[in-house]
Amino acid sequence: MAVRKLQPKTLDRRARSGPRWTDAEVFIFDVEGTLVDAMMPTLRCWRETLAQFGHDFSLAELHRLAGMDGDEMLALLLPDVAKPTRKEIVEQEGKRFREEYLAHIGAIPGVRPLFEQLKRGGCRIALATDCQEDQLRHYLDVTGIESLVDAISCGDDIKHGKPAPEVIELALRRVKAGRKPSVMVGDTPCDAQAAVKAGVTAVGVLTGHFSAG
Repeated sequence: MAVRKLQPKTLDRRARSGPRWTDAEVFIFDVEGTLVDAMMPTLRCWRETLAQFGHDFSLAELHRLAGMDGDEMLALLLPDVAKPTRKEIVEQEGKRFREEYLAHIGAIPGVRPLFEQLKRGGCRIALATDCQEDQLRHYLDVTGIESLVDAISCGDDIKHGKPAPEVIELALRRVKAGRKPSVMVGDTPCDAQAAVKAGVTAVGVLTGHFSAG
């Protein structure tokens, strides 16, 4: 699994001068796009759902906002659309994803060996994902990592998804991170932004199709 520091323009100096990710004792992982190969299926699902409602966006336009809370993303893409309609779009996207895409989402190669290595090193591991519990159940099955995970927070536990820090903050509490050096591993700038807000170092993987520069 290729790893890089995520340093989007919105990251502040505090994130860049924090503890090195290699010194971390607690690892918080995003799931979709980070542990399972879900980026392109998710973008295609959003594109198809938006087209159903008469809105044409390219995959590139949607990728720019990948990893963002669904309603927040739609507020940026469709500023003139009322909140109830945005909610309906989000619900339809979730329904389409479960019916047409979820069963085909597989694990990123090397995930379980990575988790095993971290556990051998005495690290604690948590998952912090905006996806719902039923989707997460599938991802745990295909990655085979459930027995290696110490704590989980997901979309069912929070009101606001990334880049809000709620899901990461909850994962840190549940994994009892305390003052231990901690990092958040994700595949989008939204993961990095949420990590900074939660006060942990952001580490990025290339599986989200964002450039390393």
